[in-house]
Amino acid sequence: MQDGRNEAATPWQRACHECDLLLAKAVAPTGQKLVCPRCNATLHRKAKHGIRYTAALSLTGLLLFIPAASLPLLQFSLFAFGAENTLLNGVMSLFDAGYYWLSSLVLFCSVLAPLWKFLLLAFVCWGSNWAFLDRPVAASVRWYQHLKEWGMLDVYMLGILVALVKMSDLGKMEIEPGLYCFVAMMLIANLTTLSFDPEAIWERIAHRRALRIAAAAPGGST
Repeated sequence: MQDGRNEAATPWQRACHECDLLLAKAVAPTGQKLVCPRCNATLHRKAKHGIRYTAALSLTGLLLFIPAASLPLLQFSLFAFGAENTLLNGVMSLFDAGYYWLSSLVLFCSVLAPLWKFLLLAFVCWGSNWAFLDRPVAASVRWYQHLKEWGMLDVYMLGILVALVKMSDLGKMEIEPGLYCFVAMMLIANLTTLSFDPEAIWERIAHRRALRIAAAAPGGST
């Protein structure tokens, strides 16, 4: 343990995200957590059934994604004019208006990234049970680390709330079933991010690799 404010962490060390103290890299025991001795920030927490919870939450998110993306979110009516807004036709409206880069960004952040996050986590959690999937599982964990910041469902929800407040003065705004599914999916996505512990996946892969090395060593069991 040492003060690492001006030092880079090695692969065997981790830096506290609050005070930059360099510590030996370790994994918390099941049901417990590791805290920084200087600032008491939580460095790692290992839930008892964290992988199972993440698997269940990711499957729930995938089930909610279908109605959230296809059902109407809001319905706006003014006299005889009425229009329904879904997650996908909002993207198409931006594209038809000529906002190609904006529509692509909204499509990626509000549709593709959340969908891929749920798919990756479901594959990682279920695939980590089988040794022959160790390589694709490891690659999926790395992809998830790059992708997790791009699923901006909360930002999209903020835009919906602004539209709901602003346009309610112009006409009648009605909340449709798709919005309830979208809110539920957003909550599930946040819970999935909080429950997922990549260290538990790496620990499983490392344990199986150690067993294979021990079995292949002279005098090892087969």
